[in-house]
Amino acid sequence: MSADRTRLSGPARAATAVLRAYQGAAAGRISPCRFYPSCSNYAVEAFSVHGFWRALALTSRRLVRCRPFGPHGVDLVPLPVHAHEGGHPC
Repeated sequence: MSADRTRLSGPARAATAVLRAYQGAAAGRISPCRFYPSCSNYAVEAFSVHGFWRALALTSRRLVRCRPFGPHGVDLVPLPVHAHEGGHPC
């Protein structure tokens, strides 16, 4: 985890710290989350994988879908897609 934190931007580190504080405060309570992983774990992973703005969009989308009678199940953070995959220069 420390290797991930060194690569995070300042805003992403701040968001992750807020999420970790929330997780600590909510520890021991029954989670109402309809998805796996929980919304806060999803957000922490999204910030560590995608950076601040993309993670903010992914987390917002996830929170909007988390509602009574809404979808449920496994919802993993998508893998990052890079424009220069395959080793072909632009």
